[in-house]
Amino acid sequence: MQIPGKVLVEPRDYRSFCFRGEGRANFVISARHRLTGVRIVWRFAKARKSGLLTVKARSELVNSYMERIVAPFFDEQYLVGMNIVEFDTVDVHQLAKIPSLPANQKIETFEELFDLPDEYSFLPLNTFQRVHGTTILTNPKRLTSLQMLDATQLPTTISDEGHSSTITVEIKPKQGFFQHHPNVNVAHCNNCILQIEKSCGHSHFSEMYDFCPMDLFSGNYSRMHKAIHSLFLVPHRNLRIFIDGNQVHSDEKPLEEAVFSETLFPRNEATSEDLISALCLALSGNQSKKKFRLRNSSVLGQILRAQKVDEIGIVQAHAIYDRMDHHTKTALLDKSSLTRAGLEAILERKSSENEHLLQQLRRYFLAATMKDCSIMISLRLIQSCPSPRRDIIRLPNGRVFAFTIKIVDLDPKTAKNLINCHPRFMSGVKIIRLDQESAEHDRKFKPCV
Repeated sequence: MQIPGKVLVEPRDYRSFCFRGEGRANFVISARHRLTGVRIVWRFAKARKSGLLTVKARSELVNSYMERIVAPFFDEQYLVGMNIVEFDTVDVHQLAKIPSLPANQKIETFEELFDLPDEYSFLPLNTFQRVHGTTILTNPKRLTSLQMLDATQLPTTISDEGHSSTITVEIKPKQGFFQHHPNVNVAHCNNCILQIEKSCGHSHFSEMYDFCPMDLFSGNYSRMHKAIHSLFLVPHRNLRIFIDGNQVHSDEKPLEEAVFSETLFPRNEATSEDLISALCLALSGNQSKKKFRLRNSSVLGQILRAQKVDEIGIVQAHAIYDRMDHHTKTALLDKSSLTRAGLEAILERKSSENEHLLQQLRRYFLAATMKDCSIMISLRLIQSCPSPRRDIIRLPNGRVFAFTIKIVDLDPKTAKNLINCHPRFMSGVKIIRLDQESAEHDRKFKPCV
């Protein structure tokens, strides 16, 4: 039986299926509607422990969190509209084969998935039972997904004069401000501390450390250019580049620097430096380098403002959480806890000490969403645009880019995120302190401030 108010998706109405990406909590699959030509994505929930697709419905939870808690922080232009849709579980078993395919491989019709081995599926057949030759579901007959427009596509309102490709750059900006922590006397930002802990001892560490979110959010053109350029060179998990929806540059399969421009602009109509310049202007909300700054209305400006609702940081948050009673700790492990509390209760000042401490934790978890989001910025080189528009960037060399920006991966965070991250953070601090004891010319880790 279909859940009232939810559209049942018929995958046979779609074409050109492909895997768009995978996060800690989701698989993202893209497809183009057979009749309208509109390309959308479906986000299917993933179980963290097994890495498999889960039938536990999270779509309603994430959608409610977006509408009630996240959306008020951002202009509508930066948010992706979402719908909760339903699938027959047997159809999802087939779609869940797509993440096993090579990057950028397109499956033209849904029926082609039936020819692929069942072992490819991230919703495996052991969730079914065979009784007298008949497949019987042991899981629900239907499961839900979030459906939204594919952020690697530019709106049809933007002209494709010149037939240039659409280049989409996905950036994880991370925490954009320096935060002081009790008894943590290192001049490194949160992201760099965690990256040092994660990567110390790996041969590619020195390259990866070049990216610092403090540069990206600095409001200084040169520092911002350096941050984006460093991600182009070593994307780690903070950057991916797509051309017309096909992934061409990522941590798993990076491009060589020498072929950036010819890959992005095969007709030599622009360069990778032009693209980085356009990214700096679009992300910061500027039209030129004159009076360059991080504008409050820009996508980075709005993300930064939302991140700063956290006034305590990871060290204090962990200490406060440790002092909470068992019932409160358990409640804060629930992904719906912030939505149930409501944004007003999270942001308004509390009078009693216990209420104030709980509110500080809630603000920390809310900010954690903003510190782990992704920005999808799609750009297309166009020949001209006679009238001024907010979605157009004109470079000093005369090249013109149309662009659109969306924020994605705005999922709720819980105390589990804090519990897992705190020991890594403190370990990173310890590594940096040991490095500071070395002679200055032998130190590996350049401070952020």
